[in-house]
Amino acid sequence: MPTRRIRLCMKDLFHQDVVEMIERETRQFQMWEIMDPSDPLFATAYETLWNAFGPQGEMEREEAIRSFLVEDAFDPTPSGTYIRYFLMAARDTKGNLLGVRDGSVLINQGYANDLCVIYLSHIFMFPEARGTVLSYWLRIAPVEVAVQYLLDLHQRGKITLPAPDRPGKNFGMRLDLCAEMEYFTPEDRVSWQRVLFYGRGGFDVINPRHFPYLQPDFRDPDVIRQTGNRPLPFMMLVRRMGFERQATMSIGEASGLMRLMYDDFLTHCAPEHLEGSLTHVLKHLTEREKTKNFVDLLPLPTGPKDLQRFKRISRYNIYSRNYQGTSPEVTDYLEQIKPILAANPKYFDDELAKIQIELEKRPHYVYSNREKGFTFYGEKEPDEPPDSRGDVDSDAQPMP
Repeated sequence: MPTRRIRLCMKDLFHQDVVEMIERETRQFQMWEIMDPSDPLFATAYETLWNAFGPQGEMEREEAIRSFLVEDAFDPTPSGTYIRYFLMAARDTKGNLLGVRDGSVLINQGYANDLCVIYLSHIFMFPEARGTVLSYWLRIAPVEVAVQYLLDLHQRGKITLPAPDRPGKNFGMRLDLCAEMEYFTPEDRVSWQRVLFYGRGGFDVINPRHFPYLQPDFRDPDVIRQTGNRPLPFMMLVRRMGFERQATMSIGEASGLMRLMYDDFLTHCAPEHLEGSLTHVLKHLTEREKTKNFVDLLPLPTGPKDLQRFKRISRYNIYSRNYQGTSPEVTDYLEQIKPILAANPKYFDDELAKIQIELEKRPHYVYSNREKGFTFYGEKEPDEPPDSRGDVDSDAQPMP
């Protein structure tokens, strides 16, 4: 054996090594926040997101986004929710657009005194930037916006921070990064790749049995009245910063998250098109609260060793058990998948096996800590503290 591939241990790096490594990797792009619709970059950024999400009814109309940027973020909604919209654009050193991200920071101490929800609405990466570190930074860059917004609100006397002198602890606030995503179905390649990306980033799924979330139909209200309301059954992903290894979320936190999201939607959707989606989730949370004061958080798959986690977020199973009669999207999908399952009852298992083979062709040569067994990413590390989320879900159902 003339040569041997050397594995690299992250623990060996000095903390300044990590800082400089990140500095070098991020020099190739610059992150900008578009603060006003008059910004020349606004039209291109909005068009990018609209082209990716608008045709499916998943993107706010342009006039709504323009209004978000000019409205006073320190003026609460009628329910008392403070909303800070953000629109970010990443460009290379020549000014070429590489990626766009938007979303909202949401706080209402009437719902939960120490909860701040960072709603990650949309992200689009241009082909030349996919597979780079930029996607990671666009996922967490809104945290910087949120922390500054919390301080600004506190200094204006709008909210009271639990620990105003501890910015390193987010002023004592719980920061929940939230993102909506399609349930797993193997033919939707982009979707399952995105699930793996968020799984590696510390995100869980709020158990859809108790939190059957529906993204509202974002089309023009007049169009919806003419063609019918089509909310989209999505799973709610959440990264509870600093609490990523916890297996549950309190009913109060889940309810507060839901109410904050719908306060955001009320700024651009007709109330009659939202009510059914909101009450659908709150009804399930109320029912759950009769026996438990929490909802389960299901860990997402992260690589070839834990792909069975996809079964708990299978579009077929989840639609069948938790979304019947809620949206035409559900009926359409169940009709489409029926003949596929009839022809091959092991369809999902066969497809997972194909995904596993593909992922196992990508070996990893960087590992976190040599005290954890010299393992590659995705393997069980015997000395690692147990993950309280585990892989057992009491509400899970077998695949067909």
